[in-house]
Amino acid sequence: MRTQVPTGGQYRAIFEGSQDGLFLWNEQLRIVDVNPAGLALYGYRREDLIGNTYPSTMPEGYVRERVDMIRRALAGQTTHIETTVLRPNGSSFEADLRVMPFVQDGRPHALAVLRDIGERRQRERELLASEEQYRTIFNASLDAMVLRDADFSIVDVNATYEAWTGLRRAEVLGEARVLANPPEVAAEIRALHQQALAGATVRLETQLRRRDGSYYELELRGVPIQHRGQPHVLYIGRDITQAKRAEQARRASEEQYRAIFHASADALVLRDARFRAVEVNPAYLAMSGYAREEVMDADGSLTVADEDARTRLRADHLEALAGKELRFEIAGRHKDGSALQVEVRATPMTYGGEPHVLYALRDISERLAAEQRRAELERQLRQAQKMEAIGQLTGGLAHDFNNILTSVLGYIDMARERPATEADPALARDLGQARLAAERAREHVAQLLAFSRPRRGERRLLSAAHILADVLHLLRPNLPSSVAVEADTTCGSIADVPAVLADPVQFQQVLLNLCLNARDAIGEHGTLRLRITQRAVRGHCASCSHALHGVRWVCFEVEDNGRGIAPEVVDRMFEPFFTTKEVGRGTGMGLAMVHGIVHDHGGHLQVTTSPGAGSTFRVLLPVTADECDAASGAARPAAALAVPKLHGRVLLVEDEAIVSGFMQDLLRAWGLEVVLQTDPLAAARQLAVPQESFALLLTDHTMPGMTGLALARHARAHRPSLPVLLYTGNAVDLSEKDLSEHGVSSLLLKPIECAVLRPLLAKLLGQG
Repeated sequence: MRTQVPTGGQYRAIFEGSQDGLFLWNEQLRIVDVNPAGLALYGYRREDLIGNTYPSTMPEGYVRERVDMIRRALAGQTTHIETTVLRPNGSSFEADLRVMPFVQDGRPHALAVLRDIGERRQRERELLASEEQYRTIFNASLDAMVLRDADFSIVDVNATYEAWTGLRRAEVLGEARVLANPPEVAAEIRALHQQALAGATVRLETQLRRRDGSYYELELRGVPIQHRGQPHVLYIGRDITQAKRAEQARRASEEQYRAIFHASADALVLRDARFRAVEVNPAYLAMSGYAREEVMDADGSLTVADEDARTRLRADHLEALAGKELRFEIAGRHKDGSALQVEVRATPMTYGGEPHVLYALRDISERLAAEQRRAELERQLRQAQKMEAIGQLTGGLAHDFNNILTSVLGYIDMARERPATEADPALARDLGQARLAAERAREHVAQLLAFSRPRRGERRLLSAAHILADVLHLLRPNLPSSVAVEADTTCGSIADVPAVLADPVQFQQVLLNLCLNARDAIGEHGTLRLRITQRAVRGHCASCSHALHGVRWVCFEVEDNGRGIAPEVVDRMFEPFFTTKEVGRGTGMGLAMVHGIVHDHGGHLQVTTSPGAGSTFRVLLPVTADECDAASGAARPAAALAVPKLHGRVLLVEDEAIVSGFMQDLLRAWGLEVVLQTDPLAAARQLAVPQESFALLLTDHTMPGMTGLALARHARAHRPSLPVLLYTGNAVDLSEKDLSEHGVSSLLLKPIECAVLRPLLAKLLGQG
């Protein structure tokens, strides 16, 4: 059936005024008319559509489907669909599309009626989602739920209601009476129903009766709601059987709780939501020093005076009220003002039906002090172990370098003694420069040895005044004029400070090194103070961490007002080769040498510093009033230019190839017959053979299998008259008594110098 066109005026009025989009196609599939609503829905202009079948901007499949609907309408068939309509700008909308036959001017046409149904679809989806949410929540609730309309008829019940009552949903729908509660409360429930319909939330404690006669203690709440546009009341039933029993148990245990609360060894305080104390136990009063009335009347914690800490504590209290159990430590004060450090555990709890927080406090002041002491002892032990390990490593390096330098210096001296050198001034100069470089290396090795196991020089009693005068004399030329030097003796007259037993040269090196470091820290302008006192010192050694309590020391202080030392540098500054100076300005051996010399003198070091506030280095030497004999030491004989040849058979024992090769060449150049043994045990066996004749035993001390000292004792047992010359890189453990008892005739220190070795050999061989 084709729709007839109204008269011209009526058609145009209806067509133009329609809220739906209207589109009209003729038999040639051309759009002949479109109303304003259609243009607005699509976003086209009228001239874009009139005369076209469909806009060319649309996808081909989309256009083909729409043209098929137009053809069916021209054939007299109406098509009605809900679809998604595309706009030329790429957007779309949900629409109701009806394409129907239409007659205009006596000819068949196709009329499309297009309506935007996006809002309707959205409302339908929202309603469906709301229904699904309602049904999900309703059926998932652990509480029993009953929905009643305004006439008290049951509209819905959930699965929990069915499980609790034993009644099926189909049985109770439409019932307008109380089914699962005692009959005596029916009138009260109906009265509450009317209050709920008026907008109030109602509550009743009753019982839920099951079909089998059992019951639950029930809390019933009625909440007014709108269901499908009509007023309803949702009844929510909660099983409070366990809660009732718990309440009875709580009341029964109240006295037991109070007894435990008051008997607890931990300090307990119960605080309400406003952070006011509602109960405290005797342990809290004893720990804080406050009376119960003072604690109960206070608006907050009396033991915490710091405002920031009080603010954090109140913030933590809010978290605990919300159900979070907390553990933390906090500093406070006793009533008498003494310090208090406590460990706190905050436990949320309900008291009197209201949220509270129970604070359990434990005084951990002694425990923290013990932990700090233990941490400090551990740090001191690590520092001591580190310095010991570095010392061992440094000593090993020094030993190896001594062997190398022995060979280097020896070959240089041998080359300088050759006649060709005297005839070639350039060669003599080059050899002289090489020797200077090797001697500089020897000085570095000496610094390494001073750090690891310093060699004892000549020690004697030195007065503080003498030491101070010498250091000032050496220091002044090395300081810029803008750096002031002050000598301060704060312990009365400097003459009152006891003398110390020390090597004057080494100790001058120590103080001068500290003063030059202070100069570098000061920069262009500042003050350097030297102070000598006698006093008892507390604390620990800065380099070895040894405890210094209860002993009096002679104290040499070097103080500057320079830039100070960073914390990360303090623990490492006594390590060899560690330096913060730029390349070329420091070797990193200065403070390592200071450490070695001071500790070899039985002393210690303390450092007080702060970045930007200067530093004070304190050298502590033990107090002594005893005179002592100076340590013996042989003066170096001067090298002779023209010396006669030596003669004799010498047993050389040396395990290092670089040293043994040089020593062989040197001794043979001097005219001696050399028998080399690299194994001291083999040398011992050779000395025990009577047929072997030797004029001298020349041996290194540190060797695998047997030391040079032990080999000397063995030689003395088999050849009492055989001279023994022992050489070593570190003689700190070799006393005069040890050398004499083991039959050592002379001791020589490495690196060996030819000018010292040759006259010593001549003396021992009786050819001096």
